[in-house]
Amino acid sequence: MRITPGAVVVATVISSALLLIAGTQPWVVLGLSSDESSANELVVTGATLAPSFVGLTLAYAAALIVALVSRFVVRIACAAIAMAAALGALIVSLLVISDPVPAARVSIATVTGVSDTFRQRDLIDTLALTPWVFIALVLLVGAACVGVAVIVFGRSWSNNSRRYERPESSPIRQGTRDGVTESDPHETWDNFSGGGDPTRTPGH
Repeated sequence: MRITPGAVVVATVISSALLLIAGTQPWVVLGLSSDESSANELVVTGATLAPSFVGLTLAYAAALIVALVSRFVVRIACAAIAMAAALGALIVSLLVISDPVPAARVSIATVTGVSDTFRQRDLIDTLALTPWVFIALVLLVGAACVGVAVIVFGRSWSNNSRRYERPESSPIRQGTRDGVTESDPHETWDNFSGGGDPTRTPGH
């Protein structure tokens, strides 16, 4: 199976868009004690729990875009950065959902008026993860795989950056070819500026 740059573009756009959507959705639903809070339920989004999630997602997308328009060495480096960004977001997400209370302490304090993390735990009756958490985790694994695919299959892709380079011009050669003397354009122009006739051949 061979993965083309076009397939990577589609995968990058779709995965990045879905990750940004998943990051803005509820990840955790906290049931709070009614005696200490103004609400019985608190919904916390992924971006609130893991503020770096969105930044790492954007870094992943940007690195892959650069990889697609770069030469092989830069392409591999950017693909590695994209893979690292996806894995970083995955690790951050796993950490915050393993213990959401510290990550959600500001939101909990806003509703309950209690800022101490230990006291906040006593106010939480229930804690539930939403399906968006697992969707985000699956997308992050897929994003990391896209980076791996670029590293593995990118060697066979053409160097797209060459189309943006200025073609090298052929140098003007001086000397003789087949017994005919090739004139220097600069010398011809100087001769013409001085009043000479550039059409006359030397010796005539």
